[in-house]
Amino acid sequence: MIRTGSVLMTFLLLQMAGCGRAGQEAAVEPWPDRIELVIADSLGEGTGEEQIPIGAIGDLCFGREGRIMVMDQVEGDVKVFSRTGEFIASFGGRGDGPGEVSVPLDVAALEDGRILLLDPGENSYEVFDGDDYSHIGKVSLWSSNPPRDPRGLDGDHYLGLKFQLDTSGGEMTGINTLGRFHIGSGDPEVVYYREEFPVDMENLGEMVKMMLMGVTFAGDRNGRVFYSPMSTGEYQVVSLDSTGTRLFSISADVPRHARSSDEMEWEKTCMEQWISRMGGMGGMPLEWEPEPYRWMIGGLGVDGDGRLWVLRGTEDPPVFDVFDTEGCHSFSAVFPRKGLNWKFHISREGMLAWNGDPETGVQRVYLVETP
Repeated sequence: MIRTGSVLMTFLLLQMAGCGRAGQEAAVEPWPDRIELVIADSLGEGTGEEQIPIGAIGDLCFGREGRIMVMDQVEGDVKVFSRTGEFIASFGGRGDGPGEVSVPLDVAALEDGRILLLDPGENSYEVFDGDDYSHIGKVSLWSSNPPRDPRGLDGDHYLGLKFQLDTSGGEMTGINTLGRFHIGSGDPEVVYYREEFPVDMENLGEMVKMMLMGVTFAGDRNGRVFYSPMSTGEYQVVSLDSTGTRLFSISADVPRHARSSDEMEWEKTCMEQWISRMGGMGGMPLEWEPEPYRWMIGGLGVDGDGRLWVLRGTEDPPVFDVFDTEGCHSFSAVFPRKGLNWKFHISREGMLAWNGDPETGVQRVYLVETP
C-alpha cells in the first residue's frame, strides 16, 4: 500500500517551501487552509449480488478498467470488484498449488496489464493475467527477501524495496535498496535510494523497523519515482525520473506531534502480532519499541494529473499536502474520518481508503473523490 526545511514567515517564503525551499524559523503550520475530501462510495461486507465479504485487507490497487483488487489476508486471495461494488473474480488463495501463496503480502498491477502477488514465504511473486486473472507463472529470483511494496511503473517495470543483510565487512549490516525492477530480473536496473544501518542481533526490533519503515515511496506510469526517508523530525520528499536523475525535492517545517502511551502500546501490540503472522523471526526474540513521535510523512501517491499526494503522519483526521508536477504546493486536503489507522492507495485511476482497525470489525473500501 500510500513513508526540511523550516517555517516560513511570509507569503513569499511559504510559496518557496512548497517548491522545495525553506527558511530558518521554528515550526508552525505552513499550509493551514485545507479542503475536505468527499467519500463517493464504499464496498465491503456483503459486497455485490453474491454477497462477498472482505476478511482483512492486506493491500489493494486498481486494475484494468478501474477495477478494484483487494488482497484478503484471511483467505490469502485477491478479490476483484467493479467500482460499483460488483464482485467479478478472485485469484490466488492459500496453498501450494499453481498461483497459490503461503504468506500473501502485496498486490500490484503493471502497466502491461499483468498482476503481481508477493509471497515472501516462498521468496517469489505469483503473476496473473490482468484481463481474466488466470495464473501466468511464478517469478522466483531471490534466495530471500524479494522486493516488497511493488508499484507499477512504465511497461513491465515496477518499483520495489529490497532488503538484504551484508556480513562482508565483519559486522552485520542491513541494506535497504529502492530500485527499478524488471519483472524478469532479480536485481534493480536503477537504484534510486540506498540506506545502510548496523544490525544488532540482540535488538532485532530495530532491524525490522528499518525494513518496514525505513522509507516510503511511490511511482507513476511515466516512470517517475518519489521517496521520503521515514522520519519523526524531517518532512522531505525527493522526486526522480526513471533514470535516477533528480527532478526536484520538497521540504517544509511542519509541527511535530508526540504519541500518546495508548498509541505506542497499540503499535507495539499490532506489530508483534503482524510479525508473528508473517512467520516470526525464526525463534529469535523481538522487542518492538515504537517511536515517541509520529512519522512526519505516512505515505505517498501520484494521481491521474501527475500530482504528488503526501500523507501527513502527524495529523488526525488524516491530512494530505498536494504538489504539482514541478513540486510546488497546490493545496492541502483533509480526509473526512478520524483515526490513525487509515490507509490509502492513490494512483491515476483514483483514490481508495480503508481502515486497518475499524471499530465495527468490518472491513470496507472507500472510494474518495480527488479535486
